[in-house]
Amino acid sequence: MLRQPPTKDGAGFAMVLDAAILAMAAASRWHAARQHAQQETAARQALHHVQAAYQQAAAQPLVNLRERAPAHQGAHRYAHHVRQVVPDHAERILADPSWGALTSALATAGNIGHNPARLLQQTAQQRTLDDTRFPAEVLIWRLHRLGQRPAPSARAQAAQARSTHARLAAQQPSQPPAAAQHRLTPQDTHRRQR
Repeated sequence: MLRQPPTKDGAGFAMVLDAAILAMAAASRWHAARQHAQQETAARQALHHVQAAYQQAAAQPLVNLRERAPAHQGAHRYAHHVRQVVPDHAERILADPSWGALTSALATAGNIGHNPARLLQQTAQQRTLDDTRFPAEVLIWRLHRLGQRPAPSARAQAAQARSTHARLAAQQPSQPPAAAQHRLTPQDTHRRQR
C-alpha cells in the first residue's frame, strides 16, 4: 500500500479508516471485558466518530467500484464463490448494498492474475464477519489490500494447490483396519467378562 500511488477516489483513506474501526471495536470489547466503564464509553464514542468518517470517505470509492461491476454472468460466478467460501454470511453479503462493488473488486483481482475464489477465501479467513454491519464492504477493503500484492506465479500456484490437496487429504478420516471394524456383540462382551 505504501509503494502504490494514492488513488484519487480516496480508497486508501477508506481502507485506513476500515482498519481503525476494527481497532476501535476491539478496544471497546477489551475494556468491556475488564469492566473499564469510562474507557469503554470513550472507545465506543471514538468508534462512532471513525465510522462516520468512514461512511463519508468510502462513499465515492464504493460508487466507483459499483460502476465497474461485471456483467450478470460474472456476478453470478462470484455469488457462487461467496456461497462456497462463507456460507454462513453469504445471504448478508449478497444483500449488502455494496455487493456490486465487491464483484468489481473480485473482477479486478482476477484481471491482474489473482484467483478470485482463493483471494476471497483468504480475506474471509482474516477475521470473522459476525459483527459487521456491511460484510461486503469489509471484504472489499480486505481484497483491496491483498489484491495490491503481486499475483502468485504459476509455480507458486502449483505449490499452493499441492499444499491444499495435502491438507484436505490429511483432514479426511482414515478407514480403520478390517479387524478393528469388527463390532462386539453382547455375547462377545459376555464371553470376555468370564
